This record gives sequence, C-alpha cells and structure tokens, in this order.
Amino acid sequence: MTSGSFILDRRETIMFAASAALLTLAVDEEAVAASLSDRPLRVGRDQPFNSDWQFFRGAGEGCEAAAFDDSGWRGVDLPHDWSIEDVPGGKAPDQLGPFSKTSKGGTATGFTEGGEGWYRKHFRLSGLPDDARIEIAFDGVHLDSQVWLNGQPLGSNVYGYGPFAFNLTPHLNRSGDNVLAVRVRNFGKNSRWYGGSGIYREVRLDVLPAAARIARWGVAAWTRRIAGTRAEIYITTRIEFADPNLSLVTRLRDGAGKVVAETKTAASEEVKQTLSVSAPHLWSPDSPALYMLETDLRRGETVVDRMVQPFGIRIIAFDARQGMTINGKRTILRGGCIHHDNGLLGACAFPDADERRIRLLKARGFNAVRSAHNIASRSLREACDRLGMLMIDEAFDAWHESKEPDDFTVHFRDHWEEVVRTMVLSARNSPSVIMWSIGNEIPGRATDEGVAWSWKLANTVKRLDPTRPVTAGLNGVLGAPMVAGEAAARPGHAGKVDNASSIFLDVAGYNYRLEDIERDFADHPDRIVYGSETFPKEAYDFRKLTERAPYVLGEFVWTAMDYLGEAGIGASANMSAAGVPYYLPGWPWVNAWCGDIDLIGNPKAPSKYRDVVWGISALEIAVQRPIAEGNIEFISQWGWSDELPSWSWPGSEDKPLAVRIYTSGDRVEIRLNGVKVGEKKLAPGDKMLAEIKVTFQPGVLEAVAFAGGREIARKKLETVGPAAKLRIRPERVQVESGRNSLAFIGIDVVDERGRLLPDEARKIALTIEGPAKLAGLGNANPMALGSFQSREAETFRGHALAILRAQGKAGMVRISARSEGLASASAALKLV
Repeated sequence: MTSGSFILDRRETIMFAASAALLTLAVDEEAVAASLSDRPLRVGRDQPFNSDWQFFRGAGEGCEAAAFDDSGWRGVDLPHDWSIEDVPGGKAPDQLGPFSKTSKGGTATGFTEGGEGWYRKHFRLSGLPDDARIEIAFDGVHLDSQVWLNGQPLGSNVYGYGPFAFNLTPHLNRSGDNVLAVRVRNFGKNSRWYGGSGIYREVRLDVLPAAARIARWGVAAWTRRIAGTRAEIYITTRIEFADPNLSLVTRLRDGAGKVVAETKTAASEEVKQTLSVSAPHLWSPDSPALYMLETDLRRGETVVDRMVQPFGIRIIAFDARQGMTINGKRTILRGGCIHHDNGLLGACAFPDADERRIRLLKARGFNAVRSAHNIASRSLREACDRLGMLMIDEAFDAWHESKEPDDFTVHFRDHWEEVVRTMVLSARNSPSVIMWSIGNEIPGRATDEGVAWSWKLANTVKRLDPTRPVTAGLNGVLGAPMVAGEAAARPGHAGKVDNASSIFLDVAGYNYRLEDIERDFADHPDRIVYGSETFPKEAYDFRKLTERAPYVLGEFVWTAMDYLGEAGIGASANMSAAGVPYYLPGWPWVNAWCGDIDLIGNPKAPSKYRDVVWGISALEIAVQRPIAEGNIEFISQWGWSDELPSWSWPGSEDKPLAVRIYTSGDRVEIRLNGVKVGEKKLAPGDKMLAEIKVTFQPGVLEAVAFAGGREIARKKLETVGPAAKLRIRPERVQVESGRNSLAFIGIDVVDERGRLLPDEARKIALTIEGPAKLAGLGNANPMALGSFQSREAETFRGHALAILRAQGKAGMVRISARSEGLASASAALKLV
C-alpha cells in the first residue's frame, strides 16, 4: 500500500496516514512515569505540575501579586472544576449541590454555575542549570484565563478546550520563592452543554535548553508506505535555534524496548528523515500496537533535548468505492459522539476517568468517537491510542454567527487560527485521530462569508497536516436561507446550498440526515459521507446502509454516553393523552439522558438494542414502564422508551405490560413461569425489534430467540425480592497511589439472593478509611439530586457510583456503604 498526495477530486483514492499521540517524557523517563504526582524538577519535558495549588472561588483584587496572602485559600490538586462543586450558600429546593434553578446557563449547562475563580501555586527551583528555559503547559482551562508569574503577566487564553503554554524564564526567581497565579472567568451564556470552570485538565512543566531545542509539537511523523514486510515512516522535525554542531537522532522502539529503526541527520531549522521498519506491528482498533518514537537533539554524544512519544504504524484510506480502509481492511465506523465531561467529576480530565470511558465504549462495540464540539483532552486522546478507539477531533460549534450570546463567536475572528493550529499540531501524531472537523452545524455556512471561512479553515488544516481529511457536521437546519426557485436548495440539503457547505470538505458529516444520503449520492457519486450525528433508533438503518453503500463510512450516535447539560434532550415522559403531545424538560433535569451508556457507566435500553444490531448479542429484553390509563409516552427524537430489564412491577398484577425484544433471530417466544404466553415472527422491516404484551404475574419471564428453526439465544428476567443489602463492586482492587489516580466503585441495592433491584431509589452513606478521598458520589438520574461531593447520596435504578482519588501514599483503603434497614457492605483497595 502506498499513499498519495491529497487531491480535491475524490474520484481518485485518497490515502491518509498518521502516527501517535504527542506524549513527551523527561530525560529521566522512569522517574516521570512512576507517578502522576509532582516530583522535584529536573531537566526534561512533561513534568507534572498538578499538586498543591491554592484556590479561591470568587472575584479578587491583587491576587496576582507575589506578596498576596493566600493562606486562607483552599488547597486543591489539578485537574479541578469548581462548577461541579456545591454552590456556596445555596439552599434547597432551588439549589441542590452544584445545581441552581436560577443558573444563567439553564438546561444548556445543566443549571450549573460559572463565575470567577483564582488559582495560585508556590514553588521553588533547585539544581537546574542557570540558563535552563522553563515553560508551563496547560492542557485546558475553561473558559477565559490570564496567567501571572511573580506578579508579571505571561498572557491569556480565550479558547476553553485547547492546550497552551507560556515561557516562565524571564520572571523566575531561581534562588527563592515563585508564585504562579491564574484567573479563570466563565461568564455569560457561552455554551450549549456543560463546560465546567477552572483548570480542569492537567498542567506540566518543561525544563528545556536555553538555546537549541525541539519546538513544541515540532515532531510530525506519519506512515508513508506499507509494502510487503516493510513500513516507511516520514518524519519532519522543527528545531529552534539550530546550529551546525547539532545532530538529530530519531529512533523507533517496539513494545519490548528494542530499537527497530534509527536515523541520524545534521540539525537544521527543519529536518526531514525516513525510518524503515521491518515486519511492523500495525496499529488498528482491533490491535492497537504502539511503538515509542524517540527524538534526540545532540551535540556530539550529549543529548541536548529529547522527545519521547507513542507511535502507531497504520495507513488509512478513504474512497467512495471502498469506504474507509485501515491497513487495507475496510472498517465501518461504529461511532458515538461524546462531550468532554466525566459525569460526577464534572469537566475534570483525569487520565483514569478518560480511559474508563473509552473502555466502557469499547466493551459496547464502539470503535470510534467524535469529540463534540471541541478539541479533545490529551488524556482522552492517549486513551484512544492505547485502546484502539478511532477519533474525529473537532474545533468549533460556531464560527462567525453565534448560537449563544457569549459563545466563541466573540473571539473567533481573532483567534480561529491559533485554535486550529493547536488542535492539529498537538494531535497530528495520534494514530487514533482519523479526521479533523472544522465545525458542527455552523450557522450561515453556505453564505458567501461562510464559504470563505470554510476555505480558510480547511486550507489551514491542510497546511498543518496534509495526511488526514477535513470534515464537518452538516445538519438540515442551520444552512443558508432557501434560494427562491430552487427546490433542491433547502438549507443544508442537496443542491446549491449543500454544495456550498461541503465544497471544501474531503468527507461530509451528515447530522440527522439519513434520508438524504442515498438521494445525494445519485447527484454526487464522488461524495464520501458518514452520519456525524444520528438518532439511537437509526442503528439498524445505518448498519444496512453501510452494508450496501461503501461510500457511507458509518455513524456516530448522539450520544455514546450521557453528559451534563443539554438537559433532558433525550427525555421520555408519561403524559396525558388529552394534552399537547410534547414534553419540554426544565428544572430539575441536569443531564442529557440521551446516551447509550448512562452517566455512571451502565448500559441503557438503546445500548442493548445496539448490542444486537452490531452482533454483540443475539437477544436482549426489556419491559416498558407501565403507563397510567389515559396517558401516553412522549419520547424525544434523541430518546428511547422508558424500558428496564425488569420483571418486578408491584401494583401491575394482572395488567398487560409491553415486553420489548431485540433479536437477530427470525422468531421469538415469550414464556412466563415456564408457560408460553406469546410468540412473534420478525421480518427485515421489523429492524430486529419486537413487542409482545404479557399480563404481569410475578415469577420468571423468559425470551427464546430462533433463527431458521434453531434456538440461538435465551434471556430471563426474574421478579426480585425486597431490598435486603448493599453490594460494593470495585472495578479495580489495586490502584496507583499518585494523587491523580482514581478508583471507581459501584454500589448496588440487592435482595437476599444478591439480585439487583432494577428500579430502587435508596439513600446510602459512605465511610472511607485510608489514603484516599472522595472525588465523586452519585447516580445516573437525569434529575438534580444534590451534591456530588457529599458522602451521602441515593441510588437510581438500584445503582450508585463512588469515585475515590488517591492521595500520593501507598496503603490500604477501606470503603463501606450503609443504608437504613439494609445489611451494609465494604470493600478494600490497595494503593501501590
């Protein structure tokens, strides 16, 4: 396989390739990797700077001054998000934990509060070369931030989702105390989802040579060719202040640490090199093999500067006739959109939380995520690299026309280029990133001004990375006004307006436009498309579409996992049949309730349906919550019927209940207490869905699926007994002791036989002993229920989740849960 140069004519196959995440390590790699906690500074890159900050929530005067007294401030470790913390002085019923009925963000931000906050960090330097250059790198601060060192301004940042860095050197006190101050402001109505507030991603220090050094994000590597048993990797490295006495040594190590390729070149401002790898281990979602790419800037045999980053050898191709191929194999995108928050942790981008999220999605069959609608955190992207999850990285939700009064359009014209540069340069070496998205549902995208911006954005991306396609999410609502006399020019649909929106896109993302895809292809046979946002109910349609139409790459359901904000867009509700058949969620809805997976990680009904559609399971069953006589169930387009895998419905005896069956079979039988009570044959038009009404009686409900007369699967639901005890389920019993390490612990309400009560709301309280603290406790209920930091909470559908944060010390941690009238439970964790 070989790759070709990018061309706009997609009738020719366009081949793309890239490498892996830009993870730079210090020269003392073992020391840095040993813990995410801060360590004494040394020469090298990527040194954690997250521990022992001081924080004040509120406005302040003179807080940037070195002599300012912050002794009364609260100590925090980063990442930190104050919007997920309890509102100071708030009182029920209009304030519950971090949620306030009067919040300016309303349902958009899940009724959370923004405001202003200050961070200060005291530190000393010792043992560093006198001429060392020290830079601080923030992976993300939401929203507007200003940074000072020892009272001197370093700069500001207005894009809340991208990395940025400042040079500390001119204002450092090398022999005494230093104070770093950061002011963060999150004002106005600036987002359509939960953004969080504060330094919510990690911070690192780079201690660099004063003179020649490798530029930040200066290494660009990509797999140019895989032919026979060899792979060619092209590498371009930018060097700042290069001189003739320097050389650049680049090598590749396999998973065992063996050097498999190496090259040496005289240093210049831009160095181009090629590595040839024999019998390469290729990266793919099924086999995410990673190498380590080492880049040494040397003077003689002395290493002046070094970058070390994981690297994946793979080639991805996009073609209307073959779809997307990875290393020559067609791969269908089984994707989901995700927002950036981590549920009970708010916006905090802990590596353990981001990795857990990707593991949960992989277990449900997802092979791709779309970072909607902002640059993904480094920790999330690195998890995708390690675990084999493809990613579309996205920059903007709006350009020159706003969706919210205070959104990024306020800064777009002045700062768009730095955002695009940041997105591409920081992530272009990641094997998981397959496309760059320049926007989502952009208002006015098909106007003259919108087309001009599309040209500028797409071409800027291509100058920075010609190896990946440019895409965007195009919907059918927010295009240009209808053109008189042109029926096909509906906003965002096929025709003149649609062509204007997509002309500079290599691959077009269609938001909620299932019915347009094949119709458009008749007029545009060179167009490559995918469902950039799809409804959960369309899973079967997209599976069949990708089977018959290779130019359709796949889909990204909205959404893969629940998130805070856009509260209630996936709501279902029992309501009077005599009223208006529409339900508009408001307070106290706080999360979207549209994810396949809920806020704490449990699969919901649409996830079970997707399991069947994607071939993970042959049979799943659920029961619709009983609807009162005279009522109907309203279901949002992004939602699903209120179904539970439960046969425990007290008060519904002798009443018919709707049993929903998802199966790949062609016939299903329902048996109640061993007696056949229903049967249904399924045709292709049923889309793997069946419903059978069954009169409720306690006992065992069993579904049996058949295909071609042969039984292929069976599933049971049992009527459970009364709540008897709690159960604690640590997802890991051994956890790293670093202060950014997390332990996730499920808490369930079960009956005497250990069976989950699938619809139980029960108050619980926790006790924690040992070197860990509570980072979050709560459930998946889309309604506000109070604090996520309290040691008391309530289960929802029988489940709750506790998240513990290690405190930098090894030892044993014991967590106990109790609830009035139930047997308590406990578990032990080992911190190493």
